[in-house]
Amino acid sequence: MQRIEFTAKNFFWSTISSVVSAVLGFVSRTIFLSSLGIEYLGLNSLFINVIAMLSLSELGIGVAINYSLYKPIAENDIERIKSLMHFYKRAYRYIGCIVTGIGLGVMLFLPYIVKDSGGIRNLYVIYLIFLFNAAYSYLFSYKRTLLAADQKTYRLTMIDMVVNMATATLQMLMLLLFKRYLIYLLISVGIGIIQNIYINRYINKTYPYLLDKQIARLSKKDRSGLMKNIKALMLHKIGDLCVFQTDSIIISSFINITMVGVISNYTLLINTVNRFVSNAINAANASLGNIIAVENSEKQKAIFRKYDFLAFWIYSWSALCFYFLINPFITLWLGNSMVLDQRTVGMALINFYILGRRLPIDNIKSAAGAYRQDKYVPMIESLINLVSSIIAVRYLGVFGVYLGTFLSSILPAVYKPMVVYRHVFHSDVREYFLSYMKYALVLMANVLVVSLFIRFLVPAEVTVASFVVRGLTCLVLPNLFMYAIYRRTEEFKYIINLLTIITLKRRSPGLNG
Repeated sequence: MQRIEFTAKNFFWSTISSVVSAVLGFVSRTIFLSSLGIEYLGLNSLFINVIAMLSLSELGIGVAINYSLYKPIAENDIERIKSLMHFYKRAYRYIGCIVTGIGLGVMLFLPYIVKDSGGIRNLYVIYLIFLFNAAYSYLFSYKRTLLAADQKTYRLTMIDMVVNMATATLQMLMLLLFKRYLIYLLISVGIGIIQNIYINRYINKTYPYLLDKQIARLSKKDRSGLMKNIKALMLHKIGDLCVFQTDSIIISSFINITMVGVISNYTLLINTVNRFVSNAINAANASLGNIIAVENSEKQKAIFRKYDFLAFWIYSWSALCFYFLINPFITLWLGNSMVLDQRTVGMALINFYILGRRLPIDNIKSAAGAYRQDKYVPMIESLINLVSSIIAVRYLGVFGVYLGTFLSSILPAVYKPMVVYRHVFHSDVREYFLSYMKYALVLMANVLVVSLFIRFLVPAEVTVASFVVRGLTCLVLPNLFMYAIYRRTEEFKYIINLLTIITLKRRSPGLNG
């Protein structure tokens, strides 16, 4: 029951934070565009992706330590926790130096990465601010892992939410008053430093043993095991970043920075919704680690099936809603000039769905520490993505970039479930693939039903009224369709029961502790 309580807390506060972020993000984006224009928006999105690429030097240490903490936390092994956190602290200091060094080297290539940036001033200063913001955070961020592994992510979420509200509000005010991008960035850096110092003190108070001077070094065997996981995770990290953080760089290099800005509006909306839906899936992450540590493989697989069903329902419905609503919304919000063609949107949403459907597999795999068995798959995936995207963008534009991502995603979608079923569940993976295909067919049928309904009953002209009708259709019809199919299944009944328990827990005073 404690697992459910922690999951409920994590999910509740993550959802509240996502709602706040969604509102602030929408208002902030509108003010940003009106104050600075589409070129600066494109540059902002591009540098976020470039800095994310630099984080490959983190080498997966955070995930490896997180996995290593599950068991000592469950057993209250304070000495081992201290040793792991000390190792983590030293590693992250080296990482901060590596990020800074590589980041400074990237400056030489900025003219080739940022295409058609004639209207942007202080390009190198802007980049250095982004780089500093990334590098200094490594001095503090390692301690967050302990709260996450201890199933108490909600405490960080509450702090982050308040800080993000303050940052966004101050940034919007400064944009309205001064319309200066440098001021906008410096506000984020300044408040971020204060936030990290506060969180560092908060975690020290919550876990006072982190301040102990007497810390035993990890044994040679422990360090060897950690390094094996870190090496495998390094390949996963590099592969994932090459797939998911290179789209903006390719588009900026082969098309222009303005198109990056246009796409970033879609990314804002998709990522906003993705925060909601991934929160529902990821809220149970630390509980999964606990399940892996104490339950047998049959129990693990039974829970996973329900977990996978929840991911299917949420991500299929979200992708469907986006397909029918995102272009009308962009039209009403920013105008026709900011709209992508429906084919490109469809391909982006296929990638959104496939990535979301991978979350349960990725999370159970991470919780079990199964990093080494498929360590080369992300590298092959990234190679397929880069080659196919660079070739396709020349002939198909933005659609080609998303097509490259889709082609590269097929390999991990097949191989990762094989790893989990073979090495974690010790079971036949064919049942997973059969379930996956059934879910995909249900999604396609659902899209067809909603498409026919909208085509014949909703006006084609984009107005507020027609958008509301589309929205209500997407809210009700697909969920009724899936309810009719799954209402008698064990997975559906389990999810309803779980939601009931979480709701009751939410109403009890103890949940807020």
